[in-house]
Amino acid sequence: MNINWKFILKIVGYIIVLESLFMFLSAAVANYFQGTDVQAILVSAGITLVSGIGMVLFTGFKRNTIIGKKESYLGVALSWILFALFGALPFYIGGVTPCFTDAFFESMSGITTTGASILTNIDAVPKGLLFWRSITQWLGGMGIIVFSLALLPLLGGEAAQLFDAESSGLTHDKFRPRVTQMAKRLWGIYLLFTFLTIVLLWAGPMQLYDAVCHGFTTISTGGFSTKQASISYWNSTYVESVIIVFMIVGAISFPLLYSLLSKGDFKKFIKDEELRWFTAIIFVAFLIVGAGLIIGKDYDFLHSLRNSLFQVVSVITTTGFSTGDFSAWGPFYLIVFLFLMVVCGCAGSTSGGLKVVRTVVLAKNTVNEFERLIHPRAIIPVRLNGTALSFGVVQRLLAFAFLYISIIFVSWGVLTFAGVPFVEALGASVSAISNVGPGFGALGPAGSYTEISLFAKWYLSFLMVIGRLEIFTILILFTPGFWKK
Repeated sequence: MNINWKFILKIVGYIIVLESLFMFLSAAVANYFQGTDVQAILVSAGITLVSGIGMVLFTGFKRNTIIGKKESYLGVALSWILFALFGALPFYIGGVTPCFTDAFFESMSGITTTGASILTNIDAVPKGLLFWRSITQWLGGMGIIVFSLALLPLLGGEAAQLFDAESSGLTHDKFRPRVTQMAKRLWGIYLLFTFLTIVLLWAGPMQLYDAVCHGFTTISTGGFSTKQASISYWNSTYVESVIIVFMIVGAISFPLLYSLLSKGDFKKFIKDEELRWFTAIIFVAFLIVGAGLIIGKDYDFLHSLRNSLFQVVSVITTTGFSTGDFSAWGPFYLIVFLFLMVVCGCAGSTSGGLKVVRTVVLAKNTVNEFERLIHPRAIIPVRLNGTALSFGVVQRLLAFAFLYISIIFVSWGVLTFAGVPFVEALGASVSAISNVGPGFGALGPAGSYTEISLFAKWYLSFLMVIGRLEIFTILILFTPGFWKK
């Protein structure tokens, strides 16, 4: 079957039009604060709107119902890439980045909720552009395709395939027959938690503008801040506590949260195996890092625990906010945070990485393999929440884990070849594919990505979108079989 390019362009066109509307909103914010960025954002919004309308008019308004997996993968991949491409315009036209490569890196880091930045003086960036920067992470958190599914019923029966292409994992299959309704409900929950985060932050020492921006980037586990010093700027236990709570909320499976809020099934919620492992990993890592800072670094007791908990939660949820530079604490802590950057949050959440559920399933399968060696005739399935997983599901998880680790090592080599120091290259590779943001050393929480080469920035941007779309959606486009009729 030939690829239905008209359907792909129509989907991308509508998404680009939606993007322009949020740019106009950012321009309104810039105008309210009488910033110098109003014209730059308006011009960017105009270019984006005209381009999106042009795509829709070129394809026509007639429904194109004959689509398959190829259209779904291409539609999702192009939507994210072009969203980042047009999203870079405000930064480039506004002059806050020295070249378009930096603008694209910042935009891709935003939409993929990675949080890596090339900006070195965020406090000097006009408020409209910082608002746009936060909006990109908020839209990317739940997913621009899922957002479109909630708003564009014209997609109809094709919605499920787009949802599959963007949201691979173990949690969404049961929603496929009513994926458009589920997208609306998930976005409803997302809006609710965003609102709660904003209100609670505003009730503390934050101004409304900062509370809104951090509300967007907290629940999306994105990590962009309006301050160069990130969350440590406020030096507030209250602010850190609120952000810790909602970073964790953002890293919990949203279908599980929906089930809790709609049905009140608290027993199912607390018994969810992935959630229990997720909280256990946070607790153990918090104790290890906290004890290490108190004993090994001779830091203040309460400050050590506070700093430890915030940084552990920030990294495992792939948010990337900082109250301290964990990369300067010593090699042991880099190992702990490297583990957290790989495992990350729950499937069906806004966080990136391998995901806890995959880690748990792979660990159980490894344990079962010993039993199979002892009892070769026994059928020993991997169980999750009491349900046996099919052989096909376990095989896909093994393939995902293999690709994930392989990409990290390949990227480590590529970045060192591009001139990035050895340790920084490792941190940047894991951070980009897991959408964490800060890496190690000069690329850690206290640094920025501005000094790395243009090639390294484009390569890391590529890694970010691979990680956000969970590898297969992008890499399948590079297989010869995909392009065969």
